[in-house]
Amino acid sequence: MWRIAHLSDLHFGAGEAAQARIHEGLVKTLAAEERLDLLVLTGDVFDSCAPASGLLEGFLTLLGHLRGPRALKTLVLPGNHDRRDAGVFAPWSGGLFHTLKERLAADGGVTVLGTRSPFLVERVDLPGAPFDLIAYDSSYLPEGFVSAGGVVRQEELLQVWAELEGTPSRPLLFLLHHHLIPTPVTDTSVIHTAGRPVWQRWLVDNVLPRVVGLGNREELTMTALGAGTALSTLQTLGRATLVLHGHKHYPTARLLGGFATDADLLITSAGSCGLAQDWTGGDYDEAPRLWPSINLLEVGADEVRVKTQAWSPFELGRRNRPRVLASARREGLRWVPRHAEWEREELPPVLARNVARYALSTSSDRLDRLDVEVVRTVEALPSAYMELYGELVHGPPGACVTDVRYAGEARPSAKVPHTVRVPLDGRPASWRVAGGALASVETAAEGAGEHAPFEWVGLVNRSRAAEARLEVHLGPVKTPPFASVTDLTTGKEWPVPFTREGDVVTVVARQCPARRLLRLYWPLER
Repeated sequence: MWRIAHLSDLHFGAGEAAQARIHEGLVKTLAAEERLDLLVLTGDVFDSCAPASGLLEGFLTLLGHLRGPRALKTLVLPGNHDRRDAGVFAPWSGGLFHTLKERLAADGGVTVLGTRSPFLVERVDLPGAPFDLIAYDSSYLPEGFVSAGGVVRQEELLQVWAELEGTPSRPLLFLLHHHLIPTPVTDTSVIHTAGRPVWQRWLVDNVLPRVVGLGNREELTMTALGAGTALSTLQTLGRATLVLHGHKHYPTARLLGGFATDADLLITSAGSCGLAQDWTGGDYDEAPRLWPSINLLEVGADEVRVKTQAWSPFELGRRNRPRVLASARREGLRWVPRHAEWEREELPPVLARNVARYALSTSSDRLDRLDVEVVRTVEALPSAYMELYGELVHGPPGACVTDVRYAGEARPSAKVPHTVRVPLDGRPASWRVAGGALASVETAAEGAGEHAPFEWVGLVNRSRAAEARLEVHLGPVKTPPFASVTDLTTGKEWPVPFTREGDVVTVVARQCPARRLLRLYWPLER
């Protein structure tokens, strides 16, 4: 069994002060692994194709720390951020990775890929490995001024088959930066334009969505052209294939089964190992953050196991328990899931109860909005490590947080988004969000521009809780509600049951893991 560390989306240079702590956690996370055979970086190594002075040297220093005294065999692939400014803007450039390859030419343990364009596929020989490995530069797209996408060409996948035809039937590892199947959450978010020149913001925020429907959405510019064809062709190569990619900053795993003579594809993505990703798509500093993470794989001739390991971007030394993303044995062309390998979170809770009570009412200020009254209580157990519980209050543009009371004391009003501190001893914190929820379909179209005919309120359970409870008094809302829970590590959302007594709807999650979002939705009035 080979042990592989899969890193992606380091975005070196995205913010040195904030990243220093993340990088320290990354180095410690890798050093804690007793044995590793291979280190893989699947793109977005840098945040921009033209890094500032000193950043290339800084990355080389960090890479040395990541490889450690073991001098791990390392493969480095480019991503869209290594090709364009901020990953989206300015013409495509291959210069950065050519420079990186030159700087690492004397180190036989590091292979810099993606420098053979317009030829994009490379076979990597790994003596002793129980698999064959192919790397694909999906970031090649030398046309256009605005794009975060790339291309996967069928001809090169057919070329792969010709190169592998004479080798024994072993599993195939296929590395690329872009996703072949959309991943959760980020496939609906907008292109971030914060900090860009005014003309670029105007182009992306106003012109693109008017010329092309939803043209300012990431998914329309972030995919690899030919992804669907690539999926079909990979299944015809005669190998049970494990796909490793990054790009979307969420660790996920999906099994795409093949019929008849088509092979199975086990597709895994790694989260960002250099950023604390915000799940809301917001451009504000206090947006809820996902922890940085890496994937750890065990790959043999006939089995594979993929775990994700996250660590705190705020507190050094604090790490999540590793979570299994996929575990399977290989039977010819098939990956057969091993469900017994899935682990339940067995760590004890640090919160006894985490409760959010909402009451909706017709807004006194705006007839097209609802006001939202909130009462929050958090009861920490003696094992709790935090001193304060921060609650991010958000809402539609123009909503205002008023009547804030924390531990019996009044606090100033503020525009959303705003953070309210909640005591940990069970004493309530309360506030009112004036205009905090939309009231009609027409309001949604005017306010958010998404034309989504739903509204919701929720509870972010940030720490392990014996019970997380969301109670909502629907008040003037007469449409039927529905509920869900979202895993804020992977972005996966699933429906959950709720109870209802009159106008009060309750969603309860017992033994609720950290970073889970409980939501209650309802359709808007027409």
